[in-house]
Amino acid sequence: MAEGKKKSSFAIKSNTKRQAWEFGAGTDMEQKMIHAGKIIAHPDGTYEVFSKEATEGKGQMANTGDYFKVDSTGFPSPCERDWFRKNHEHLEDDWYQQIAEPLMIWRKDDPEIEEIRFLVENGALNINKDDPQKYFSALLWGTMETAPDNAVIVFYAVNRDEDGKISSIRFNFVDADYFKANYKIIESPEE
Repeated sequence: MAEGKKKSSFAIKSNTKRQAWEFGAGTDMEQKMIHAGKIIAHPDGTYEVFSKEATEGKGQMANTGDYFKVDSTGFPSPCERDWFRKNHEHLEDDWYQQIAEPLMIWRKDDPEIEEIRFLVENGALNINKDDPQKYFSALLWGTMETAPDNAVIVFYAVNRDEDGKISSIRFNFVDADYFKANYKIIESPEE
């Protein structure tokens, strides 16, 4: 390990069989979420999804053809169509098996890593140490999302230029209880 470089943590999704529904397909679950006010269908084919992390009065934005899942507490979360289809295998009806890949993660008490430094320095992630309920905030899915200090940041992609410098990062906040129930910490991406 290079001097000054911190070791990253990794996790793999352990609970990979999930129900999911396609926006615009007219499913009973979509109608139920709309009726409950957790999803708003806009006339232009976009959807506003009020996930657990969408706490600033505006939902996450999704499009017709994207997918959504519903967590154990009844909150929907969107999945972009191409990513969903690339990373899930259809089993039957509305059941899918996620193709689990090791993902880098970061939690508040972990040592700082260059990916977090990049996000903060570029304004893609805000850390508010004075508010444990809105400790993290970021513009994700077209809306400002917040997460408490026990949330886990999951990195879906860290892109680097030809010199090895980070050029962009795709990430999301994962609720601590959801993370504990659905992910397994691993030592390295090779596990």
